[in-house]
Amino acid sequence: MVKTNIAEFENYGRVLEMTDGTVEVKVTLDIGPRVIYCGLAGGQNVFFCDLERNTNCRKPEMEEYYGRHRYWYLYGGYRLWMSPEECPVTYYPDNEEVEYVIKGDTVIFVPPVQEENELQMLYSLTLSGDGKVTVNNRMINFSNTKKEGAAWSLCAMSKNSFTFGLQTERDTGLLPNRTLVLWPYTKLDDDRITINDRLIAVRQDPQGDGALKVGFNNEAGVVITVTEDGTEFIQRYKTDHLTGVYPDGGCSCEIYSCPDFTEAEALSPLQTVLPGHCLDFAVEWELKKVKTDERDESALEDLIKSAL
Repeated sequence: MVKTNIAEFENYGRVLEMTDGTVEVKVTLDIGPRVIYCGLAGGQNVFFCDLERNTNCRKPEMEEYYGRHRYWYLYGGYRLWMSPEECPVTYYPDNEEVEYVIKGDTVIFVPPVQEENELQMLYSLTLSGDGKVTVNNRMINFSNTKKEGAAWSLCAMSKNSFTFGLQTERDTGLLPNRTLVLWPYTKLDDDRITINDRLIAVRQDPQGDGALKVGFNNEAGVVITVTEDGTEFIQRYKTDHLTGVYPDGGCSCEIYSCPDFTEAEALSPLQTVLPGHCLDFAVEWELKKVKTDERDESALEDLIKSAL
């Protein structure tokens, strides 16, 4: 049975607390929504909290598009976006109150419709009592024209964490089977990045040199983050690289990292969303304690394969 409670958390205002005795989450109600806290009961938060609001988008085009003093802030935690990324459209200033509906062990978080984008992004959380959280994301097209995009699930992970995914092993004969996408600010000799025949991994480093981002075709549909205190945070989701077309050159998983946090990102295939219709994308989280060394590639591969 899931217990809920309204409380204050850090400088985020009101949050809805949810716990099933194994996992605890806190979701912002005055902004976002953001799952600003997620951890094992009595444990530490696996997510990054941007208490200083250092990561934001305050470009002139934000005010031109959304109005005076309307800016976007990362805040931290989990959020839902639509890919591909575009400023100012992607950076909707979600700084308004969020409604919620409790249905048994599920809570649905409903932000206002993005008037300028004619789009609504909402999600529900279901706690199952076994360390798992099901996140059902939904994007609704409120415009009179179709929209093209992919659901983009982003988790801002805590400092000194380690995020990794499995390279595909599908035999495609004479055709390529792996996609590796690099953003302009990424350096391949960055020691935070590990790329080999089995894994793509990124180590969060508070002393790292700027930002980096890599993307790949995560056909296994699993991306894992191990936090500094040894909490394993697994994300599972369905992928379709055989028939689906993915954004950003074929990426179903992207990992961004900077000195403050790492983002572990899951993406759906690109879809056409007709007026009044929606795009749904489910991601399952699982939390557990592990003991592993980020330098032990075989152990990391075993973690992923055991999560399949």
